[in-house]
Amino acid sequence: MKSRRTAPASEQQLLLPGIDAPPPPLRTRARATPGERAPRKPPPAHVLFFAIYPLEEDAARIAAWSAQWHAERDLRAMHVEPDRLHVTLHDLGEHDELPRDKVELAIAAASRLHLPRFEVAFDGAMRFAKGACVLLGGENAEVAALAAFRQRLGEVLADAGFAPKRAFTPHLTVSYMRGAMEPATVEPVRWTAASFALIDSRRAEGVHEVLGRWALPG
Repeated sequence: MKSRRTAPASEQQLLLPGIDAPPPPLRTRARATPGERAPRKPPPAHVLFFAIYPLEEDAARIAAWSAQWHAERDLRAMHVEPDRLHVTLHDLGEHDELPRDKVELAIAAASRLHLPRFEVAFDGAMRFAKGACVLLGGENAEVAALAAFRQRLGEVLADAGFAPKRAFTPHLTVSYMRGAMEPATVEPVRWTAASFALIDSRRAEGVHEVLGRWALPG
């Protein structure tokens, strides 16, 4: 199943695995005049990654909670739309052209994973690079369940010839903000991990295209 989501480029993700990027800079001039630096080569157009998504009602609740939490602290931010809220599991790299062979392998590998949905709870908030404000959790059973799911997905990807990274900081980006923010403890934000997907993030267009999506049975 294939679907397309279009959102402002300000909500696009993946400067670091799972981190949405702020709006792209204006294009540089094609030619540099004497004394100026040559324009930088644009970044690869496609970023492939696996992500896990909350239930629709949980996503709406998280977005509402985030808006209120920011307002109470007078934090100005661009908020991630509910249907874009996700936790990145595995980054499959940046590509100038969409690698169809790699996509097919990744879809086939993910289709072999049959696990039930599970609960997640994040009890902390902090500012990551480039102004991403994220929810994250400590060592609790819910975060351990998320890590275990990622581990199983990594195993089927490794069997298919991929090289998944071991490092993982479970987090969910809720906004992009300017200025500093001290790390904070929050009342646990609980949600149900209901599906996971293979995403093609097209930076220039601000589009997350779902290349494959798998529901987790309840």
